[in-house]
Amino acid sequence: MNIKPWQIFVFSLVPLALVFAGVIGGSFWGADSGKEVFGAAPPPAATQPAGTPSAGGSPEPGGTVLTITARNLLFDKRTLTAPANTRITVRLTNEDSGVLHNIAFYRNRQATQRLTPDSVGELFAGPATRDLTFTTPARGSYFFRCDVHPDTMTGTFTVQ
Repeated sequence: MNIKPWQIFVFSLVPLALVFAGVIGGSFWGADSGKEVFGAAPPPAATQPAGTPSAGGSPEPGGTVLTITARNLLFDKRTLTAPANTRITVRLTNEDSGVLHNIAFYRNRQATQRLTPDSVGELFAGPATRDLTFTTPARGSYFFRCDVHPDTMTGTFTVQ
């Protein structure tokens, strides 16, 4: 079979055109477009009802609560800081409609070892909020990320 250069060119354009059509369509009809779609169901509430325990447990009274937001496939913070050997709650708000995110804490950037057995949060689609509660380790500099987007959603977790 002899493939001609023009055939490669044409078959390369078809997927590219589909990608561009998706990007342009998404910008007109995406969740952040600001356009109201009549007859569409309203998006789910961004947070859980009051009194409902979050995944990972509810914060302990007077405990440390760290907040972080996932928006446009990025975290709004690149660093989080907490005291050593303390029970903390990390509250992740996922504002990306229909996109899976989580927050997970590891010993290093290679993410080969969890920071603690319970320091990896569940994956969940936005818009929603989830809590992750665990006890911090000894002082040091650690790593956090979204396991679905490990190249763009990362940060440093400093335990003091």
